[in-house]
Amino acid sequence: MHSRIEKSFLTLAALIVTAGLVTPGMAQNQDREEWKGKNLQYFPEDIEREELIAHMRQFSFALGVACTHCHGTAEQTGFNLKDVDFSLDSKPTKSKAREMLRMTEQINTKLLAPIAKSPLDLPVSCFTCHSGLPLPEAIESRVLRMIESDGVEAAVADYRSVREDYHGSAAYNFREQPLVEVAASLHNQGRFEAALAICLLNLEFHHESGQTKYQLAETYFALRDTKNARPIYEKMLEARPGNRRAKTRLEEIERIEAGAENDNSGDAIE
Repeated sequence: MHSRIEKSFLTLAALIVTAGLVTPGMAQNQDREEWKGKNLQYFPEDIEREELIAHMRQFSFALGVACTHCHGTAEQTGFNLKDVDFSLDSKPTKSKAREMLRMTEQINTKLLAPIAKSPLDLPVSCFTCHSGLPLPEAIESRVLRMIESDGVEAAVADYRSVREDYHGSAAYNFREQPLVEVAASLHNQGRFEAALAICLLNLEFHHESGQTKYQLAETYFALRDTKNARPIYEKMLEARPGNRRAKTRLEEIERIEAGAENDNSGDAIE
């Protein structure tokens, strides 16, 4: 069963092939020598049609978008390429794409030129940053942005939805580390309830994540929830008897709980 993102890419692939092979320019219908590019400001004017289409195909897959992301009028969106004039400059994304191509060329030909190359000698491309997204954004940035705009519950729901759509692709990093960093950032800001929600979210998918469990224990401790913090620190100390942090926290928990018991005893005497 394909995820929604897989279905979108299958549709995108079909449309790109259609744009490249079925539109005017087919050998049966038109002499290829008659074709000439229009309004080419980055690619050379004498570029072959097949080569230009190959570049466009690479851009589409690198950003996970249809041709109409850059081409056509503002009203022309989606995968329908009927009556699309590819020479128009009516969309800001097309101008931006040209600038990004020049930037990429500068990186590859000038900025990286003095640097010793790896055995793979891989050039920077659109996919290097975009990884299948029109607006490249690390998953931790997305989660933090969603928390700021819509709250932690919405951010958690969004993460689950995006993970369902994009897991297995290169678009987002769904391993344990990104959410560990989000939880740590929220914790450092004193936003402990939000940090707690993110830790619990991470453990849904990474049940044995030691970093997440540690951050969860720290967050429980910050909330003075010693009941939930204690067993995590105990397991940490059991796994690593020399773990000073866990030992110190357990000693602090003993003092906190002892103090609470004394307070309760005083209340009872009164």
